Amino acid sequence: MDDSTRQSFVEIRDRLDEIASQVRGDDIPLDAALDLYDEAVKLGMKATELLETIEDDNRDAPEETR
Repeated sequence: MDDSTRQSFVEIRDRLDEIASQVRGDDIPLDAALDLYDEAVKLGMKATELLETIEDDNRDAPEETR
């Protein structure tokens, strides 16, 4: 995993942590919670895409560089 991919994962994780903290609050309106849920789903999909890219790169790499 290169540095830019690692940073992307860190950014996604950090934002998901922020979202989780926000939705744990009792005072968040339902519309805001649903918007955050949608954002979290999109972030999860982005993380999955990054993982698939890494796996594809590893499959294509020569055995000795893995």
